[in-house]
Amino acid sequence: MPQMRMPHLEFVYRIVAEMDKGGVTEIKGVDSTSRTRVVLPIQGGYVNGPQIKGTIVEKSGADWAEVINPNKSFTRLNAMYTLQTDDNVYILVKAQGIYRTGPGIDEKAGEKDSVSQDEMEYFTHITFEAPGDSAYGWLNGVVAMGVMIMWQGRPVIDCYRLTNFPGRLAANL
Repeated sequence: MPQMRMPHLEFVYRIVAEMDKGGVTEIKGVDSTSRTRVVLPIQGGYVNGPQIKGTIVEKSGADWAEVINPNKSFTRLNAMYTLQTDDNVYILVKAQGIYRTGPGIDEKAGEKDSVSQDEMEYFTHITFEAPGDSAYGWLNGVVAMGVMIMWQGRPVIDCYRLTNFPGRLAANL
C-alpha cells in the first residue's frame, strides 16, 4: 500500500461578520423532536485575504443553524451569504459545519460575546459559486474549510484550502 501524506492548509481569507441579533428567529420542536432551527441573519461584514478583499453584501444571507439538543451545546451550522469583492464581483458562499463545546467546558460558554478555540470547536466546509471567467473562478474548484471563533459578538472565520501543492495558486493547477 502506498504511503499517504497529510494535505497542506493554505490561508484563503478571514471574514468578520456582523449578525442581526434583533432578527433572530427560532422554530422549536422541528419534526416533533427536541431540535430547534435558529435563523441568524447576517447583517454584513468584510473579507480580507491575499487574493480576495471585499464585503459581505448587506442582508444577503443567514445561518440556518440547527440545535440538536437544547441541554448540550452542539449545533449544526448551515450558512449562506454573498460576498462582493473590491473589484465588484459577487460570490455566493455556503458553509456547513459544527459548533460544540470543548472537553470540560461549561455548556453555556457559547453564549458569551467572545469564545476562543480553547473553549469550542467551530468548523465548516465552505463552497463557493463565483463567475468562472472572473479572477475568483478558482474558488469553484477548491476544498475549503473554515475555523471560527466569536469575538466581541462577531463570528470571525479563517478560510483555508486543502492542497497537495503548497505555494501553488489554485488558479494555476
